[in-house]
Amino acid sequence: MGSVPLPDPRTDAPALRAFVATARTGSVVRAAAELGRTQPSLSARLSALERAWDTKLFRRGARGMTLTPEGARLLPLAEAALRSLEALDVAAGVPVSGPGEIRVGAGDALGRELLPRVLAELLSRERALGVRLLEGPTPRLLQALRDGEIDVALVARGPAAPGIPGLAFEPLLESPIDLLVPAARRLPRGPRTLEDLAAERFVSLQPGSEFRRHVERAFEAEGIPFRPTVEVGNLSLVRRFVAAGVGVALVPAIAFDSEGKGAPVRRARIAGVPPIRYARAIREGVPLGEGTLRFLGLLAQPRTATSPPSP
Repeated sequence: MGSVPLPDPRTDAPALRAFVATARTGSVVRAAAELGRTQPSLSARLSALERAWDTKLFRRGARGMTLTPEGARLLPLAEAALRSLEALDVAAGVPVSGPGEIRVGAGDALGRELLPRVLAELLSRERALGVRLLEGPTPRLLQALRDGEIDVALVARGPAAPGIPGLAFEPLLESPIDLLVPAARRLPRGPRTLEDLAAERFVSLQPGSEFRRHVERAFEAEGIPFRPTVEVGNLSLVRRFVAAGVGVALVPAIAFDSEGKGAPVRRARIAGVPPIRYARAIREGVPLGEGTLRFLGLLAQPRTATSPPSP
């Protein structure tokens, strides 16, 4: 029986991905790690591609791989070809990510602690798995999901949120809302209310995030204006400004579960603000890769965000 011929590297998607990843990372070693492949297999695909195109794509040096002028000319065409192949797969209902790749998007709250813990557990079992993470606000993540940039979006989403054509949502978890204060600050016993905080200086996420809207709705329901003193782009900066004594902040408990003794901030209970709900979203009719399914199975294990006991 004769050997099975290898695919033409000019139309072989893995060869094009090897070319693009090596150009982006500047290293076959880093590209192999990103794609979940071995270095020899990646080098073989690049060599086959150079032979098929009869051109040298990279200069190999002690500091890594740099594109030749011809490689630089072909790179955007290879990237466009890969995007077209992915669009074709999406239309045909084929998983875009392979069995060894996870492409997930998450907001700041889930990306601070939950997602690293879940991925660390998964990667401890599957060392060859590659992860591509997109972080951003809910509208950006859902658009990336619809465009096929990611396969799963983990987003803040209430039960009354309207449906989105082409996307399927499944509840993931809900998180209480906590008050974040500097560690040195003493608080009265029992949970605080929004009325108690009316005169406080607030550190807040910038307008546009789903969590910011959640907080604004809670203040509006109590008839209290919400006028933050400082607006920042992510929860890590919120924590830093609170620790510096700029003000206090309302935060999702899920993002600060690991804060313990010795931290520069502490959490206190807040009454009158409903918990925020999170969901996972996927594209309808597009099956998921094996790695993504294993990730979702681990993510689906029961988890609860906890608020601290009353001071």
